[in-house]
Amino acid sequence: MCDSFSSMGRWVSIFDRLMKMYYDHGLSDYEIGWGQQFYVEYLYESPGASPQEMVERFRVDKATLTKTIRKLTKVGYIRVTGDEKDRRVKHLYLTEKAIPAAKQIKKIHADFYQTFREGISSEALALTEETLQKMTDNINQKVWHRMEVHHGE
Repeated sequence: MCDSFSSMGRWVSIFDRLMKMYYDHGLSDYEIGWGQQFYVEYLYESPGASPQEMVERFRVDKATLTKTIRKLTKVGYIRVTGDEKDRRVKHLYLTEKAIPAAKQIKKIHADFYQTFREGISSEALALTEETLQKMTDNINQKVWHRMEVHHGE
């Protein structure tokens, strides 16, 4: 059992770095990497999503999302269209060029999950996911609260 933050933080950091390396290697032929794969996958499953929807889904600021959209547009993976009823609203769609990358992302997910879950029960994985989600929610509330206070001054 891990009683100290430094030990838990170290394992989370190591896991994060290894996951990024795994995905970057698996996506090296697709002009994207770890940072963009979440967005490609989401648009593959939710065509026409709005930027605001994606900000909320991925808990990123608008500047980060804008940078990602710019990158994905530059490599020809997404197209942005205006809403027919409200021109302020944009919708994001994958292009045909992005479909092989989206399928590769799904394959990497399956391979990665199979690798890291080896020797771990389904119950333990479910508890780990639930715990990580709660920890993320706790930190998210604190971080966003601090950002709101800072920007409100």
